[in-house]
Amino acid sequence: MSLRTQIEERDRQWRLFHEWDANQPHMLREPSAIVADLGALLAWYPPELIRSDPDPQKCGIAAMRGALSLLSNK
Repeated sequence: MSLRTQIEERDRQWRLFHEWDANQPHMLREPSAIVADLGALLAWYPPELIRSDPDPQKCGIAAMRGALSLLSNK
């Protein structure tokens, strides 16, 4: 899959999300409740998954920087 295809797919996903989000009721929440939700999500992950690094050579970061460098030169 080309970088252009990936960017177009990501744009499509964001567009769909924003359409969905616009139709959702707005909820005001306390920041502490949001942090508690994030803590709960983290607690659901197994400790060995949290300790592991799926990208030790940081190839994903290098790919992102490469893509951004193409965009910044235009």
